[in-house]
Amino acid sequence: MSTHPFLAGLQSNPDFLLQNFDLANRRALIVRVSEGLYREASFLDDRLFNPQMEGFWLPLESVLQETSRLTAAAPHYVFHVGHCGSTLISRLLAGLPGCLPLREPMALLTLAVARRELGRPGSWVTPAQWDQLLQTAMRALARTYRDADRAVIKATSAAGNLLEVIGPQADTDSCFLMMYIGLESMLALMLRTQGLRDSIHAYSPVWLADFCRLTGRDDINLAGLGDAQQTAVKWLTLLLLFHRAKLAAPGRIRLLNFDDFLKRPAEQFASIAALFRLQCDQEKARSLCGGPLMRAYSKIPAQNFDPAQRERELQTARQQFRSEIQIGLEWAETLCRETPELEPVGPYLHNSIQTA
Repeated sequence: MSTHPFLAGLQSNPDFLLQNFDLANRRALIVRVSEGLYREASFLDDRLFNPQMEGFWLPLESVLQETSRLTAAAPHYVFHVGHCGSTLISRLLAGLPGCLPLREPMALLTLAVARRELGRPGSWVTPAQWDQLLQTAMRALARTYRDADRAVIKATSAAGNLLEVIGPQADTDSCFLMMYIGLESMLALMLRTQGLRDSIHAYSPVWLADFCRLTGRDDINLAGLGDAQQTAVKWLTLLLLFHRAKLAAPGRIRLLNFDDFLKRPAEQFASIAALFRLQCDQEKARSLCGGPLMRAYSKIPAQNFDPAQRERELQTARQQFRSEIQIGLEWAETLCRETPELEPVGPYLHNSIQTA
């Protein structure tokens, strides 16, 4: 029986992307991409698709078998709280030799969602099966076009719970950048449009479940939380995950406040490149950080955007939603005082802490 060409492609090169899992129907989606598409695409989720793209849903067992023999250099990772410059950093890193960017692959989000269901009656997979799927995804996503290259995988913020598993399991050559902004800035960003508020509502149930699991709190109900408090739950949960990961592997993990990056972009970028062991002298860092990427909206590169415009929008939102922002901040500060598990997160609430 002949092997499907897209299954064979998984063994040959990254042009065959393991894009997603369908756990209910025990299948996986393989799509044909290109190195250029990896570099250009803002996301490797369903927004990647176009009418010309080739793809096939293939039996999961066959995909597991094909990927079991894959080998690749250990990838690096970017985790983030959302809307904090992670796509910009990924695009800047892609300008360096040796870096293949993978921005928010859908397979990781599917596994992050499935992890929250493990052990429950409605889970489609057992913990052992889930772990096998994660290993399969990581082997497939770590492939590069050249032996000297390394994949730099940026997870979506909703997949932040994977850090608890990927961090301990990662090869010691893998390094992690974890990006955030102060909670006041996060609140100003997320409250400014109805579309962003809707995105808060979409994931608030899982963020609250993660928050309660990590902190031991069982006295917070989603029905009683406003938009600012829901945003704070997400932020606190991810910063707690970041803090714990840094304690576990301090030499391979760096927390970065994006506002600190914007104050000294070339210097900070050179430091990020060094973390990922990518070649970048000061001249190259200044060239990239002074180039067109810093004057475009990273998720939509054709749209003009720069740090000055970002600051103007933040200031407008701070004025317009001042009372809501204050409610979110004060509630988060109270949680950090009252909850022992959150005590280490308190210093990150505002932009004064230095995390380099």
